[in-house]
Amino acid sequence: MKTGLLLLLLSIITTTGFTQIKRGQYLLGGDIQFESVKEDNSSNSSNTSNNFFISPSVGYFIVDKLAGGLRLDFSSYEYKSDYVDTHSTATSIAPFLRFYLLRTPKKVNAFIDVSYIHSKTKWRNLSGSAYYVKTKGYSISAGPSIFLSDQVALEFTVGYKHSISDDFGQTISGKLNSGFGLQIHFGRDNKTISLVKNTIIRIDRITGNFAQ
Repeated sequence: MKTGLLLLLLSIITTTGFTQIKRGQYLLGGDIQFESVKEDNSSNSSNTSNNFFISPSVGYFIVDKLAGGLRLDFSSYEYKSDYVDTHSTATSIAPFLRFYLLRTPKKVNAFIDVSYIHSKTKWRNLSGSAYYVKTKGYSISAGPSIFLSDQVALEFTVGYKHSISDDFGQTISGKLNSGFGLQIHFGRDNKTISLVKNTIIRIDRITGNFAQ
């Protein structure tokens, strides 16, 4: 069982050098962002908040430099309006496309990322009552991607998110955000995987003999 788990992990993260953004490669990562939000809605009230959220993602390079994938957002934040303070938790799903601007191989690259957003938010006020809000919109961001190794890249982003929600009438929101994250670039290098698999099998047999 230990061997199976190790083989699975190695088949995921093994890659050839400097093929990070070529067709057939995968992306696995996420980021942490800070948002400064100001909203004006149909009831003529204004609301402000400062929010943190985590966004894991997985993608696949359809062609060189262009990846498509899926991003999940999980957030929890306090919200202050003209009338009441509330707490919310939100989950969203966002298919995305990402395009890298420079050719490979590069230690530093730049990218543009666009996504469609569909989310559901649970709001709870101080009295304990809760209600749900559905939101649709889009997001666009850009920034540098700094490859710390052939597989791992550190990213810094700035972006804009536009959304429309059914919050007591239609609420239109525009959000500027910035953040950072890590992306793991991986793919299949059959020769390397075969070599590492054989090495692990041998180690497993040796440790198994010691255990007997």
